[in-house]
Amino acid sequence: MEKIPAACAMAWSIELEKGLRSKSRDQRIRAIEQMVPILQKWSTEPNITRAIADMYDLVPGEDRVFANAILLRLADAFRCGDNYTRRCIVKVFLFELTRISKEGKRYNGILAKRRVPNYIELLKRVKVVYDTGDTEAKALALRLFGCWADLAKDSAHIRYIILLSLQSSSISEVKASLFATGCFCLLSEDFAHITLEILINIVCSSQLSYDVVIVAIRAVSRMRCSSAVASRAYKAGKKLLLGPLHDDLKAEMLFSLSKLAFRSTILTIEQAELLLSFLSNDTIYNVKARALKCLHFLFSSRACCFPVIEGVVVKLFHIVDDNDVPVNLQCEALRILCKVFSSMPPDVLHMDLLVLVKRVLVMEEQSLKVKRDLVIQLIVHILCSLKMAERGHNCAAPVRWCGRCFELQRSPRAEVLASETDASGIACQVTTIVADHITSMIKQMRADSTGKDIITKTVISCSELKQEFRNKLSLILLLAMEYPSVSLVVLDRIGNIIQYLENMHDKSALESICTEVSRKEFGVKRWGLLDCDKQYSIGSEIAICILRFTNAFIKTLNDNGTCNSEVCQKVKLLVKCIQSSKYCNCATYEIFCLCLDSYTACSLVGDANNRIQNSDESKTGSADGSYCNFNWVNQEWQSLESIRSMLQNQNYWAAYRAGKYSCLEGLWFSATFTFRKLICHVESVCLSCWLKCLMLLAGSETEIKLLLFPKAGITLVNGMQTDNMCDKIFTSIEGDKSTSADLHGWEGKIARIYGRICSAEKSLASAGASDGVYYFQRWFLNLRAKFFEIMMEIFRLLNSHQPTIVRVDDEEGKGKVCIEEVTQTMSTLMSGFAYESLRLNNLAKDYDLLASSFLDIDSQSFRRISAMALNCSLLAFCTAFTVHFPCSFVYENVISHNLGNVSKFSSIMILQDLIERFRTTDSKISEQLQQIMTSFCKEEDRLICPSSRMSTSGHTERSTILVCEFAMSGILHIQEDAKRVKNEEDLFSLLLRGLQLLSDVIRRWMEISFQVPKYFFRVRPCIGAELFLLDADSRNKSEISVSQGFQLSLNVCIQLKNTSRIPRLRDTKVYCILATRPSEQLSNVKRTEDCFSACKTDQMVELNNMLLMFAKAKMGSANEVSLNDSGGDAWVTACLCFEPNGKGQGFSSCLLDVSEFPDGSYQIKWHSCCIDERGSYWSLLPLTTVKSSWRSLPFSKESFFINPSSGGCNFYVALLCHSITASLKPTPKEKFVRNKVESIQSFLPLHLMISRWPFCAVIVCCSLALHGMFRACGNL
Repeated sequence: MEKIPAACAMAWSIELEKGLRSKSRDQRIRAIEQMVPILQKWSTEPNITRAIADMYDLVPGEDRVFANAILLRLADAFRCGDNYTRRCIVKVFLFELTRISKEGKRYNGILAKRRVPNYIELLKRVKVVYDTGDTEAKALALRLFGCWADLAKDSAHIRYIILLSLQSSSISEVKASLFATGCFCLLSEDFAHITLEILINIVCSSQLSYDVVIVAIRAVSRMRCSSAVASRAYKAGKKLLLGPLHDDLKAEMLFSLSKLAFRSTILTIEQAELLLSFLSNDTIYNVKARALKCLHFLFSSRACCFPVIEGVVVKLFHIVDDNDVPVNLQCEALRILCKVFSSMPPDVLHMDLLVLVKRVLVMEEQSLKVKRDLVIQLIVHILCSLKMAERGHNCAAPVRWCGRCFELQRSPRAEVLASETDASGIACQVTTIVADHITSMIKQMRADSTGKDIITKTVISCSELKQEFRNKLSLILLLAMEYPSVSLVVLDRIGNIIQYLENMHDKSALESICTEVSRKEFGVKRWGLLDCDKQYSIGSEIAICILRFTNAFIKTLNDNGTCNSEVCQKVKLLVKCIQSSKYCNCATYEIFCLCLDSYTACSLVGDANNRIQNSDESKTGSADGSYCNFNWVNQEWQSLESIRSMLQNQNYWAAYRAGKYSCLEGLWFSATFTFRKLICHVESVCLSCWLKCLMLLAGSETEIKLLLFPKAGITLVNGMQTDNMCDKIFTSIEGDKSTSADLHGWEGKIARIYGRICSAEKSLASAGASDGVYYFQRWFLNLRAKFFEIMMEIFRLLNSHQPTIVRVDDEEGKGKVCIEEVTQTMSTLMSGFAYESLRLNNLAKDYDLLASSFLDIDSQSFRRISAMALNCSLLAFCTAFTVHFPCSFVYENVISHNLGNVSKFSSIMILQDLIERFRTTDSKISEQLQQIMTSFCKEEDRLICPSSRMSTSGHTERSTILVCEFAMSGILHIQEDAKRVKNEEDLFSLLLRGLQLLSDVIRRWMEISFQVPKYFFRVRPCIGAELFLLDADSRNKSEISVSQGFQLSLNVCIQLKNTSRIPRLRDTKVYCILATRPSEQLSNVKRTEDCFSACKTDQMVELNNMLLMFAKAKMGSANEVSLNDSGGDAWVTACLCFEPNGKGQGFSSCLLDVSEFPDGSYQIKWHSCCIDERGSYWSLLPLTTVKSSWRSLPFSKESFFINPSSGGCNFYVALLCHSITASLKPTPKEKFVRNKVESIQSFLPLHLMISRWPFCAVIVCCSLALHGMFRACGNL
């Protein structure tokens, strides 16, 4: 466990004492300054409970003692030191003011009154300085009183001193007194009521200096200890503001009133109207500037709950459109407008926004560069807010808004805009404007007339220029996501920018740059992104930015499904333009991604057109009904050719990135080729294990492709082994497929694939990485291996009864199979498939847990893992319901009674799980599944499934939807025909149809390209938690033990790891479950601990389900549930809730009811989760196993001295005390020596008992006290 501040308090106190006793002034000051981070960290810690103190071997209250000692030493140093030392001490305590201002009366930091028992002594020492010191000392003392506001706010003496100092002739003393007044007003209502009138008088006074009045106005902003005080102070300040106040003071008062109004919605609206009144033309510059900053402050802080009124937008647009207003004020107004439209869509039906757009377009032509950029940003936000309003209210863009486009006569773009009648046309025009701005930026970078390179001034600002390009390109991408019609304009303009950029430099200079970049070799000591900024020209940097934007843009089109034939033609032309440009060698990887993404987009459009032409889904693709999936072959050829070129140029880093991209897109031949070549160029053991893992994974997936498409696969393998890549383009692979039912022999091939994936996981395990670096990768590979293990069993079941199936078909009409043999065959098959379907459904839940166990996972990886969970749930459904016929009475009579209720229960659970997953994905399939549910089971038989299912979207999931539609059609037909089954032979033939359908579904599903999530390549220590358990009833830290028949009391500490990069986990609650059962008894064999293990992840799913119910009950979204199941081997659980501190540590205590456990040692399982600020549930990975197990020992006389129970120990101590008190009776003088020796001998076993079990000391003290009372009574 990491030490908490309370555990370090003694050492800190000693170090401070040593530093303050030093004769060197520098060392004393250094010791004082070192207390700033210490006290700041300590202040965030909660109060130390008895359980926490026991975990760190602390005496209860020890932390408070040393905290008070540190504060007293600093107060003594303040009293005895010089003014420089006093200034340093005041700086030490200034850090708490921010927290006091934020929390107000809820403040419970280290300077809280309830945590400082001897606060009076602190105040006395500072008061001595005020009484005896000079003017500066008095000012410092007053400021220290302000920092100690919670300690001094109730002291009448300190209040009197502060109020008296307001009348001082010293300006510094008055300012310090005003500072203390503001601090007191944060916490004390009565003091705020007293001082408000004083502050108003100071502001109105003409005799005081300007600095004093400014400080008094700032003190007004701190009168917010309650809403009543804040409202009263706001009204008084507003009255002053509207009166004859100096203009400079008005600006300061505006900011103070904005701070007061910040915490109240009512005051916020009133303050906004007040600020708008100061934006008129007759207001001086500094007041208007401060009013805009205050308005920006209100919108930035409370944008989500600030009601956008029409007057705010109109007034701001008047400022932006006024040429007499300075440019910096116009820019500030534009920033506020951008904040308004980006935070929440306005009521467009009540605002004529097109008039505003007209002004914006005119401003864009006539403005300076700084203002023009903000104008473009504003109009993009307005257009996007309109689209959000349409989605939110299901209303089209107002006709009034769009019809006014024809009035734009002053703008040269009016003719273009007049031809458009909707917001999409305006979005296209805005895209053109942004592209023109990018082109104008490139024009500014043109070489001079001598043809030399870029001017020095431009080269120096290369990073700023790149950021400007990224900002403008992000605006185009934002528009393209909301308005698909923008796509054609974007592609045209990107091509023009590339052509214009190509002509910027001479050919010789560019070729030298490209050659220098392409010769970069792969450095084995540095596996990271190569820093090529020094070698790149500014043109190549811009080209790379544009290429990355183009890749992101095309991916957006693919994911949204907005690509059509016209867009595909534009994409092809753009790719040809980029490939023929001079920058192609400088951005090898970007062009590689662009080519593959563009091919994917065009192939998706072609597949969609084919489906439209042939709506019969059963005939799409090959003759057997499989998908016509040959596009991946051509993608593999393109990828292999590009990667081979990278390797020949020794551009190993680009080749690795291309191999990574191939894994993400399911191009496994290219990935295998890449990693097999790269593994020869590394020397690091860790990197070698990583590349070996990738090579084994890619190789296993390549074998699946060879299994499905042997002809195309062999051609690709031959191409990988030859030097010259062929340009063969596949147009069909129908002849390359065997029939769907031909699955004989696949079991052994799948077993070989399973072995490869297991080897890949072992390769990562041998890398020796700590802190869960490869946790996600190993877990992901383990689930993939588990899937193939299930598929092996399914193939075994499909192939094991082939002879019986053939014999029945061949002997039809000649002889019948024995009914008992048919029944036995069907029972074996159905029970086997029911078990495997349940395993597939559990695997889907494993994928759910995988996706929710990594808080820094990206959205794309989250969706991809969710799709894998959906696939497993779909296969579980198909495996169960293709051979399960609940609508047939023959099935119920012949088969169902042999299987029992287990098959029915698992089928209901699988069906409901799939319904939950499709509920937000495809409503049509969800309705069909509901029909099966209605006909399959009664209302009372349905289960309650958790609603934490994950939705899927994007083109990669559409293939799964098509497979599901095919499976649903077949299953519905089979279930309908099952109603007409009359005997066992009909049931057996129906079973054969179900097996055939299952084979077809598996074949179709396996043809869907498997794609690795992007997070798989994120190699870094994972976010998780460590748990530490200590026995609450024992001081023995080496083990946890309890006597048989008693409950186990535990002190628990949880430590979050690697959460600093997740800001949304601040102030979150962590839930944890501890669980054990009799079957978790430990053996004497020592096992090496591993952060990841397959059996651990299996139990994580079960514990996570129980923890999810507990978290829902705690949050009020579900009823309290009992987590202890009935049964002989049920889990004994305890659920805890933690509130972690700044370092991620949380403490709690619990009881485990293990009173019925037999003698032995047991392992405590645990799992934890958290709810982030968005309300999302995240599982926390257990990075360590519980270090100590616990033992349950039998209750017997022989065990007293080994580990006695509390009752036996108390009895033994009572006997010893009785014998001791008997030996201490009054005796004659001659027997004194003998009795003294006997009493000492009686104390020896008692001393040993207390040293072993400290709680016995209580009984000893009570016994001796009673003996003393009885003796006193006897004397009386």
